[in-house]
Amino acid sequence: MAANRTRAAVSGRVIAGVIGIAIAGVSVFAVGTLDVPRVTAAVPSAVITPTAADQARVCSGPLLQLAGDGSSSAASFGAAELTVGAESGSEPALMPIAAPGNVSGDAFGSPTVVSVPSGTGADTAPLLAAAQSQSAAFDELAGFAAGSCTEASAESWLVGGSTDVGRTSVIALTNPTRADAIVDLTIYGESGVVDAPGSQGVIVKGGEQKLLSLAAFAPNLITPIVHIESRGGQVAAAIQHSVIRGLTPSGVEYVAPTAPAATRQVLSGVVLPATPPLVSDEDYDDNSPAIRIMALGTEAARVSVTFTSEQGAPAPDPLEYDLEPGVATEVSLSGLAAGSYTIDIQASQPVVAGARTSIAVGESSDFAWFQASTALPDTVMIAVPAGDAPVLHLANPGADTLNVELRSASGTLTATVPGASSAAIPVAPGTSYEVTGVDGAFAQLSIETATGFSAFAVQPANPSATPVTVYPR
Repeated sequence: MAANRTRAAVSGRVIAGVIGIAIAGVSVFAVGTLDVPRVTAAVPSAVITPTAADQARVCSGPLLQLAGDGSSSAASFGAAELTVGAESGSEPALMPIAAPGNVSGDAFGSPTVVSVPSGTGADTAPLLAAAQSQSAAFDELAGFAAGSCTEASAESWLVGGSTDVGRTSVIALTNPTRADAIVDLTIYGESGVVDAPGSQGVIVKGGEQKLLSLAAFAPNLITPIVHIESRGGQVAAAIQHSVIRGLTPSGVEYVAPTAPAATRQVLSGVVLPATPPLVSDEDYDDNSPAIRIMALGTEAARVSVTFTSEQGAPAPDPLEYDLEPGVATEVSLSGLAAGSYTIDIQASQPVVAGARTSIAVGESSDFAWFQASTALPDTVMIAVPAGDAPVLHLANPGADTLNVELRSASGTLTATVPGASSAAIPVAPGTSYEVTGVDGAFAQLSIETATGFSAFAVQPANPSATPVTVYPR
């Protein structure tokens, strides 16, 4: 009996322990499934929207003739005509920039900074555009050149120019800031990157323009492309490119920065004139129209080039090429009929690109450089410089039709650009337009005159700063 009581007592304790464990488990489960209130505290923060920056555009100044002593000294011989446009209520200010390399001083004008301040507390930048044009008719320099006034930046690509026999390319680096700029130039050509002593660490003082002869760094270069990077102050870069064939001056043009390197480049409104000059039978003649293009990086790029006629003609066959990286290459456009085209370049690696075409002028010729551009916002300001027959070229890569308005002091123009097409809109010389309805479009201006032919891309303003969330400590 005693043994039975012992077993019963042990069994009872074991059962009681199991039941206790079970109760404890149920209790833990119950606690785990209770909705416990959460206590949180919002992190203090503030969204700061930067006020819009003042807008400034840098105009390169008058055309120049290089001194014949091999230096970068040059002389101006006439004034460029300047056209400025700003939105209603804005009064642009013009500030001259010193150009120590111009031995003529400011006798014929100087590089100029055009600026407008942003409104007090404004969160959008004011609209501003400026452009210049000038003709030349001398024994060693003749033709017509027009160019947009551009924003200073820390990096730019110049696709154009030549230092071959009879070709002159003057690089103008204009620093509108107060800080000195330290500029590195990397020069590429038909054989790749060029060993160019003296091209690194070029100092451009604040508020000054520095002139450099490209031939001093890279002589006998047929297809130069120049990459410009600056530290400290920012610079606006351009090339003045001129040609003389034998004893005959054969054109002058400004080469403005092209669009940044990307796997897609769009050149709108590339004009092949109805009266091209004669082209020689030599292996290379820069009177012949061509795309100049270069792939960046270390890998070869597969490139596809397609064309859209602004006249609605059937599209020419696309071109396919393989590009060696770091080699400035020209692709002939001699197979295209006269007219104006949007050129769309798609590549497997980032590329930079521009295009050159020529026109007969009497017994001589002139040429124009067309640059790739980036897509426009809905509203832009465009300044059309003086010239006989300016045309605004708009390329619409989207699916939807663009209904475009161009408002000037003398009235309003309208145009319709269907999706996946291009249009040429005649505009008035020496006039600025506030253009709306162009979101996503690409634009270029071309100008023909009795003395020559010129073009430049319409580039959108640099993007504004975006709102920033600040978390105070």
